[in-house]
Amino acid sequence: MQVAVRLLGLGWYVSVCIVGGVLGGVWLDARLGVAPLFTLLGVGLGLIVAAWGAYRMAAPLLSPRPMRKDNDE
Repeated sequence: MQVAVRLLGLGWYVSVCIVGGVLGGVWLDARLGVAPLFTLLGVGLGLIVAAWGAYRMAAPLLSPRPMRKDNDE
């Protein structure tokens, strides 16, 4: 269950980064009157931040867990 919640959070993080980059770029394009320049930059920056954050959040889930030793013997 804990892994599912972490993956759900990871999905939200990625979507918020990308949508935030797009919305920020569209807002800057409208304010400055340039074509899709900042929208494209926002998408690129959102993808970079999302990829880095996804890597940082998923790395503990993907690392091999140490084997538990049973001390019953």
